[in-house]
Amino acid sequence: MKIAIAGAGMSGAYLYRLLRGQGHEIDVFDRDPGTRCGISPCAWGTSRGFAELVQAAGLDPGKYFLKHSRYVVMDELKIEADLSTFNKPELIKDLLQGADVQYSPLDVTQYDRVIDATGISRAFLPAIPDDIILPCRQWRIRADGRLENRIKLGKIGYAWCFPLEKDEFHVGCGSLISDPRKIMQELGWLEKEEEKNIICTCTGKIRITGPQYSLPYVIAEGVWGVGEAVGCVAPLAGDGVVPGMRSAQILLQRWDDPPGYTEAIQREFSWMKPERKVIDRLRRSGPLGIKEAWVLRRNSKRMGMRVGLPEAEKLLKNLR
Repeated sequence: MKIAIAGAGMSGAYLYRLLRGQGHEIDVFDRDPGTRCGISPCAWGTSRGFAELVQAAGLDPGKYFLKHSRYVVMDELKIEADLSTFNKPELIKDLLQGADVQYSPLDVTQYDRVIDATGISRAFLPAIPDDIILPCRQWRIRADGRLENRIKLGKIGYAWCFPLEKDEFHVGCGSLISDPRKIMQELGWLEKEEEKNIICTCTGKIRITGPQYSLPYVIAEGVWGVGEAVGCVAPLAGDGVVPGMRSAQILLQRWDDPPGYTEAIQREFSWMKPERKVIDRLRRSGPLGIKEAWVLRRNSKRMGMRVGLPEAEKLLKNLR
């Protein structure tokens, strides 16, 4: 079987490594991200399950971890957490070892199977009705210790500040209704006098549509979607590293079974559907109550955060 992977980001690179491990020959296509770190978006944070997924690809997760945080300050609440940052560019490079990534158009007619791992572009799959794309802006900066591991909710989105290595931080913001850079300036996390300490910066977009609303995953032309291309990103938290890698594993398990692949993705990420419903309520200025607070609480628990129901209700209201 002649296989092509379109997209050499996290999901595409991970799938390439798994397929190579099974003895397949794969062509990888991508486009130049035009960023200093060589990927887009850079997104250095990850959650539970990451280490096991990296090990399943035959790599040592310890090589990529940068900082592990036991807490996060979310809207001035100090919350116990189990969050990590990792060297995403280095991991992608190692996952793609042996690949000759081609920066040229992909002719789908030349392949038996094309994997669409193009993220929000969804370049080889049909457009998604009511697709939700979150604009974001992010920076890698050097700071003097004034910053800490923190998240600020608001404007149907959030800003983040995650420690990397030494005195470096990854800061950014995504919002559905406001300019992310303006929000960052208002927060004071990126003051003018610190701009000389910016290592790199980029704009990006994240699909927070959810897999239940991102059908189809497979089309008759032999194209199968994976990762963000089929909505495997948590609508509330915007994290897609672990879900994207896990979707690649599911694709291999259901390699010749399109209905089974669709069902397995829906089942694996069923928890994303209630999160999408919360986003829809926020977009339509609908009422938020105990039901939506429970969704946020479950989301936080999945990421290793201990958030009580009263705190979840307060944080949820701050998302507006």
